[in-house]
Amino acid sequence: MAVVAVLDIALEEGFEGDSVVVEVDGRRVFERDGVRTRMQIGLADTVEVPAGDGGDVDVEVRLPSRPVTGRLRVHVTDRLHVGVSVHGDAVVFRTSPTPFGYV
Repeated sequence: MAVVAVLDIALEEGFEGDSVVVEVDGRRVFERDGVRTRMQIGLADTVEVPAGDGGDVDVEVRLPSRPVTGRLRVHVTDRLHVGVSVHGDAVVFRTSPTPFGYV
């Protein structure tokens, strides 16, 4: 049985009712308006993306409601957690092999 790699993307800090588009390897995996960070837990939304057999993938996050775009190339072998925050006009990424803690 083949193992399917998974990319867990968490939209974290700095979302203020934004339109958000997330693409993985050019494939749109998330598109939503009104994305807002819940200050109590530091999380706005999440999306789980199958990454096939794994390997290098490109993640792009765009906020069409603001001139903000960020790109990250990551290597996925099994499951990788990617946190995405917006600071001013910059998209900031963090990665972890273990889940991030949200309360």
